[in-house]
Amino acid sequence: MSVALFIRHGKASAFSSTDYDQLSPPGVQQSELLGGWLARQALAVDAVFVGPRKRHAQTHEAVVRVLASRGMSLPEPVRLPELDEHDGISLVFKLLPTLGAEDPQLRNIVAAMARGDKPSPDDVLGAFKRITRRWVRGEIGHEEVESWAAFRARVARAMDRIVTLGRGKTALVFTSAGAVAAAAASSLDVRDEERVLDLSWSLYNGSITELDFTGERWGLRTFNATPHLTDRGLVTSV
Repeated sequence: MSVALFIRHGKASAFSSTDYDQLSPPGVQQSELLGGWLARQALAVDAVFVGPRKRHAQTHEAVVRVLASRGMSLPEPVRLPELDEHDGISLVFKLLPTLGAEDPQLRNIVAAMARGDKPSPDDVLGAFKRITRRWVRGEIGHEEVESWAAFRARVARAMDRIVTLGRGKTALVFTSAGAVAAAAASSLDVRDEERVLDLSWSLYNGSITELDFTGERWGLRTFNATPHLTDRGLVTSV
C-alpha cells in the first residue's frame, strides 16, 4: 500500500492583489507550519509532485525551507502540469457579461464593473459559485476554457503518474483545491460532479488529504485535515 498526501496550497492573494497566483503572508505562515508538522512526523517521503502554479511551488518551498532548518530534506520535486487547477475563474469573467443579461444577481456585478467599481469579494465568490455550478453540469462553457470533463480527465492522468511509484511508497502532492477534490472524489467513485465542486469549496488552505493506492485502486484515509493550524485564525478557505 502506498500513500499520497495531497496538499492544497497556502492562502493566495485572492481579492487583495492583481496576481492571485502568489502566496499571501498568511499563506506563507500556513505553509511553514505545515513544514514543521511534516518534520515532526518524520515521514520517509519517496517522491514529491508539484503543480505548475507559483502558489504550488511557493507552498512546497516553504515546507522545504522549514525542513532544511531542522536538518531534513525532501526528494527533488517533479513538476506535474496535470496538477493545475481548473480555470473556472477565467470562465466566470468571460461569460459574466452574457449571463448577467439573464441573471439578476449577476447583472448587479456587471453593472458595478461597467461603472468602474470593484465588486465585493462576496459578490465575486457568489458569481463564481453560480456560474461554475452550471459549468460542471455541462450547461455552459467557452472555447478558450478547458471543460470540466477535460479537467477531471487531466487530474486522473496525474493520479496515473503517481501510481507508477509502486507499492510501499509515500508521496507529497502540492496542488489546488479543485485537483484535491477531484482526486478524493475519484477515490470514492463520486459521480455527481456538483458534489465534487462542493468538496473543492470545503478545502482549507494548506490542508492535507491523504489517499492510499495499490495498483489502480485508490482509497481515502483523511480529508481536509489541518493538524498544523492550531491557530483558528489561520484556517482559511479562499
